[in-house]
Amino acid sequence: MRRLLVSVVGSAALLVAVSPAAKADAFMSLNNQAVTLSCNNSTAAGVTACVANGFTTVLGGNSISFAGSVGGYSVGDITLVGNSPGNGALAFATDTKTNIQNVSAGATALLVNFAINNFALPAGSPLTLSASQAATFVNAAAASSQAFTGWGNAANTLATATGTAVVTPTCVNPATAPPVNACSSVGAPVLFARAGNFALNGQETINLGQGGIGNFQGSIAVTPPATSVPEPGTVVLLATGLFGLVGGRRMFRRTA
Repeated sequence: MRRLLVSVVGSAALLVAVSPAAKADAFMSLNNQAVTLSCNNSTAAGVTACVANGFTTVLGGNSISFAGSVGGYSVGDITLVGNSPGNGALAFATDTKTNIQNVSAGATALLVNFAINNFALPAGSPLTLSASQAATFVNAAAASSQAFTGWGNAANTLATATGTAVVTPTCVNPATAPPVNACSSVGAPVLFARAGNFALNGQETINLGQGGIGNFQGSIAVTPPATSVPEPGTVVLLATGLFGLVGGRRMFRRTA
């Protein structure tokens, strides 16, 4: 009986320690050549700056989107979404990039950084951290590519390229001409130790030759300690589904 009581009290203490935060904050930055555009929605002033830079978001929101030009790249749409504070089975942050085109960037890359914080769930530690990516080279030269790394950040900040890393194998276009070529890859999952709320962040480097066009996705996921490692492609499918919902919503707005 005493052991049971200790177990219940311990479980309750853990749940209190990782209870969902009041809100999440999100960050995104885009860079090509000498141009960097960024958005941090953690403050009202930050949201105002986001809008001035061409982003769409709300104060303390789980999503940020962008459409426009970054240096020599044209961006049809980039949308970051997450489920902070998470749930008992999954915490994730996914960005989808649609109709990315190298208009005048030459051999330079488009760099995308993102982060979402205040994840409280899943409970426990260490958690299982995984990352995946997908690319569709609509019209791109051979060797066009996307490299993606995801991080779990126990410090719960919006810093990027920070924390425990999962590197995904680079997606490379093997063809020299259409038809469309697709690629997906999954990094080897790692254990991610946390003591309280945490953040997820990711970085993508997209290389398209002049005139190249592609669609890209990157996703980071955290699952409970006792959960088996997700099957390869699971997070890619999640990202694809979210991408479809975002794309469908935008299509509906255009035709309404």
